[in-house]
Amino acid sequence: MRFLSTITVIALITGQASGQSSSQPKVTPGAAEPDWVAILDGFFGLSMFGDLANPVKTTLVAVPGKFQKAGPGPVIYTPIFALGLETTNRGGWYTPGNDDTSPNTKPLWSYTFKNTGNDLETGKRLPPPLAEGSTTRFDPGTSAFGVWVANDGLKDGGVFSEPKLVKAINSRLAKQPYKAMIYPNKEKATGKLVPNSYLIGWEYSTNDDFQDVVCRIDNVILVD
Repeated sequence: MRFLSTITVIALITGQASGQSSSQPKVTPGAAEPDWVAILDGFFGLSMFGDLANPVKTTLVAVPGKFQKAGPGPVIYTPIFALGLETTNRGGWYTPGNDDTSPNTKPLWSYTFKNTGNDLETGKRLPPPLAEGSTTRFDPGTSAFGVWVANDGLKDGGVFSEPKLVKAINSRLAKQPYKAMIYPNKEKATGKLVPNSYLIGWEYSTNDDFQDVVCRIDNVILVD
């Protein structure tokens, strides 16, 4: 399966990808890396902007990014593609703190690994191997919560599913704090939505390719 095409790259560079609003940050393919629009289409049958569940409608910091547990059992938050820095990547969840600069963060998993385009084409070395002691399951109860990722090679506060927290905590990314693109998960073969399941394309760098870490989160609903 080929993920890079001249048509896709041109569409992204010129901002002509279908459904992109004028307020939405542009997505830029990384050099010689699988691009986000092709990953979404090739694996999940999703449109990058047409299926986006958390588009920018007014301002970047107004974009919602919280979830609630949908039913019995744990929430499952799993990295499925690792295309960012090979330095140790970490992920977890959080509940709101007393203000926007102090969320209660809870780590879940980490890995020190990087996938290649060939991995995605062949299906090998997927998902990234998690470090000992990692878990993908947690129980947030009935309260709303968010999720986050971070990379040890970047000395900052990481990125959060709520842009307002990125702006408040991560000075390196404060000018463009929208760093998680969230989608309803879909079965490529049937086109059917997977109930209470979402995909998240994360960006913790500044090039905005939104595939540094690609995660799936299950047994949740996205809330405003």
